[in-house]
Amino acid sequence: MGQLLEDAQLKEWRGMGRLWSHRDFTRLWAGETVEWMTDSITTLGIPTIAIKTFSAGPFQMGILSALEYLAYPVLGLLAGVWVDRWRRRPVLIWTNVVQVIALGSIPLAFWFGILTLYQLFLVTLVMSVTVVFFNIAYTAYLPTLISRDDLMEGNSKLETSAQVSAAAGPSIAGAIMSIVGAAQAIAADALGTLIAAIAILSIKKPEPPPTVKAERHFWHELREGIRSVSDTPSLRTIVVATSILNVGNSMFYALFFLFMYNQLGLSYQLVGIILSIGAIGSVIGAISAPTLYKRIGLGGSLVLALLINGVGRLLVPTFAYGAILLAVFWLFANMGVPIYNINQVSFRQAIVSDELQGRMNATMRTFGYGAATVGALIGGTLASTYGIIAIMAVGAIVALVSAPLVHFAPLGKLNDTQQVRV
Repeated sequence: MGQLLEDAQLKEWRGMGRLWSHRDFTRLWAGETVEWMTDSITTLGIPTIAIKTFSAGPFQMGILSALEYLAYPVLGLLAGVWVDRWRRRPVLIWTNVVQVIALGSIPLAFWFGILTLYQLFLVTLVMSVTVVFFNIAYTAYLPTLISRDDLMEGNSKLETSAQVSAAAGPSIAGAIMSIVGAAQAIAADALGTLIAAIAILSIKKPEPPPTVKAERHFWHELREGIRSVSDTPSLRTIVVATSILNVGNSMFYALFFLFMYNQLGLSYQLVGIILSIGAIGSVIGAISAPTLYKRIGLGGSLVLALLINGVGRLLVPTFAYGAILLAVFWLFANMGVPIYNINQVSFRQAIVSDELQGRMNATMRTFGYGAATVGALIGGTLASTYGIIAIMAVGAIVALVSAPLVHFAPLGKLNDTQQVRV
């Protein structure tokens, strides 16, 4: 026993953290890493099929992008109440199972020659619904799996794996797609999602049961979740800043694949490489997030992240005249979002009680992803009239507005989570 403690302390001393020896966390971490790696195939594959096979334009790509987020404004608040009434681990497992079926339908339909753009819309919508429940349950589940003192380390490890997977995944996806085709390659994502479900199923630590109240009132509980955000100035600032950020980023991203394929004339193999290079920036951001938090505080790290995100995206349509410049600018732009997400999500998890985690996260995501839905539709619609490059630049400028909003709010002056409790 003493040797085990000594080994754990040695790992922590070396900067590896305590969670390396947490078997249940490593199961979750490993399963999600596999899923994130294969997710890159769908991230690249569905827009590629839409543009290359069905000749989708800005408006259709705006719809496709909006469908990724649509379930949050429709179901987010309701899902938050339900997730707080349920154990979270079964939700994670079953949403993954539904995703396996939805993703598997694409290569199957292609095989029989019946794949359509409308099926891509439908699969994207089904994925959106399952992601709502998965993300709310996932964010609420982590504080029950590990201690609150380990949340920053846990979120950093998970986000780093997500970004490493995003860095390696698109290049691998491009190679697979070049061999078997975009539609058939999505079968690999279905397999990765199944592996993630099995990994979560293998977790041994019992999940504590949901808080049981003598009387449960659905709408009262929903309002409690909304008030946990609206009555807390720091969370209120985060939800407004995130909503503005998501409007701008989704305006930009709805048109990003059209920019690469139609404006720059890149192949999907080269697009995959650029996405991988850009994701290296996300890895740098994820690794840097805890250090920035310690050195410049919570508020400072959030403002810096938002500035990096907005400026980097503005450089893409303004100065990216070829693949090399695009890769450099995209790498820089992608450093911002993981720094922002790791710090603000860890902050939310640390200051809100377990029984409100699902509803609080549902509220935050409903507004944030609802804004992303609106942004994608605006971007696709306006680009049909004013052009892809102009609207991408407008989206980047909108995203930049979130930085001064946080800087001049009380949140911008906070150093750590100990200053706030909900």
